[in-house]
Amino acid sequence: MKIVTVNIPESYLDSIVKLVGENGLYPSRSELIRVAVRDFLLRELKLANNMAKYKETEIEEFDDENFVRVPVERLNEKDEPVREFKTYKIIKKLEY
Repeated sequence: MKIVTVNIPESYLDSIVKLVGENGLYPSRSELIRVAVRDFLLRELKLANNMAKYKETEIEEFDDENFVRVPVERLNEKDEPVREFKTYKIIKKLEY
């Protein structure tokens, strides 16, 4: 295992102390943090995997001088995130 140094707010540390020790749920702060990081990574990786299912439609020879594509996200019938694109015609460009 690698050693990682993390700065956390004092209130987090107070909560960690309550969960660690003889009467706590975890034998050590390190074990509590490993469990928390593992659960976080599993949840985030699952979310990232679902995002990989995004559907991006390609427009052949897209005219980016006169049109703009805007991503629109929604949930499909399986409550999975789906990304589609709406195409809008540029009527007037703002000059800066």
